Amino acid sequence: MQIKNQNNICNDCDNYRESASYLYHNFKTHYFRPIGMAIITGLPYLFGYSDAAIYQFSLVINIMAWLGTALLLFGFLKKQLPINKALLWTILFYAILGSVFINFQLLTESIYTFLMMTVFYFLEKYFKNKSFYFLSIAISILLFAMLIKPSLKFLTLLFFIYFGKTLVKNYKTKSSILIYISILLVAFQNIKMKADYGNYTLSYTDSVTYYNYLGSKAFLYKTNDTFNQNNNKRAKFLEKHSYPEQREIATKDLLSQISNNKFNLIKAYISNFSENTKTPTSAIETAKNLNHKNYYNGLKKWLAILSKYQNRFFTIVGFILALYYLFKSYQQEFLYCLISLYILYTIGISGVSCGQGDRFHIVFFPFVIILMARLYNEKNRDLFSKKT
Repeated sequence: MQIKNQNNICNDCDNYRESASYLYHNFKTHYFRPIGMAIITGLPYLFGYSDAAIYQFSLVINIMAWLGTALLLFGFLKKQLPINKALLWTILFYAILGSVFINFQLLTESIYTFLMMTVFYFLEKYFKNKSFYFLSIAISILLFAMLIKPSLKFLTLLFFIYFGKTLVKNYKTKSSILIYISILLVAFQNIKMKADYGNYTLSYTDSVTYYNYLGSKAFLYKTNDTFNQNNNKRAKFLEKHSYPEQREIATKDLLSQISNNKFNLIKAYISNFSENTKTPTSAIETAKNLNHKNYYNGLKKWLAILSKYQNRFFTIVGFILALYYLFKSYQQEFLYCLISLYILYTIGISGVSCGQGDRFHIVFFPFVIILMARLYNEKNRDLFSKKT
């Protein structure tokens, strides 16, 4: 697919490069991208490297995160299944095209997926051993992951509520320092955003994303117009204002649409969710046949078809299994209840935006594999019990 020759830098990719530059060159926060991603991918700036090195370094980091996710996934699965079967289920993760192609772009998904897999890896150890040390690692990584994807903040809050009593009880333990370091980073992000732009916030991206995507689509449904992000008048209007003003405009718009355009807002949300579920990874769709190979267009077509059906399969199956284990695991093996909550939460917030292929969903696909393998193991165990 000539991936390394594409030189297709998406707007979000350059945003993350810009965020790293802001942090390492100007000690400044980025209006959309919190410091988590910048800290990791901006390291070459410390040694005087150019912008191009940031993209090259991100490929290395993404592949390491992708491989790390698979290793942690295998670690999960081998506790449920024989090693040979656990390996087969892990290979399924390597076959997810969206997770493969995203590695070649300066985006958060590979790193974020690895961090979330690490969170649940240590939560599994905590539930098994009841050692606060493992919980402190999990919570500290979860907080840092919030600085990669600020949309995680509400789920993080739920985790803090659930583990609140344990956290308070152990606040003096040595391992709590890991949580305090992450809290300091989150506090730094908020305080620096206040100093740089005017609000205590992790990012302004949530407001702008709502206004430009979900809000715009709902508004255009009301006026019987077609949504096109490349020619979005609302987005151009919003750009003229400061970031605090953008947040205020978006908040007022949301409240207004909830009051006066509720049906179209729900319709737009369903449309976004449907699009995010049925589309292939954008890296395949935007790829070009730069070397003029005869096989290219046919290969691109079949990979796009495979990618979109992988997205549909893992999203639909993930939604069903997450609902199943959310209630099934509530009283026992609560880890799978939390995994289910993460899947449903990620699916739920994806409806705020659109036009990104499978980006919003691939971050929970490894967890769908965990639930699929668990269901497979349970059914096999029940079948064996009936025979004996």
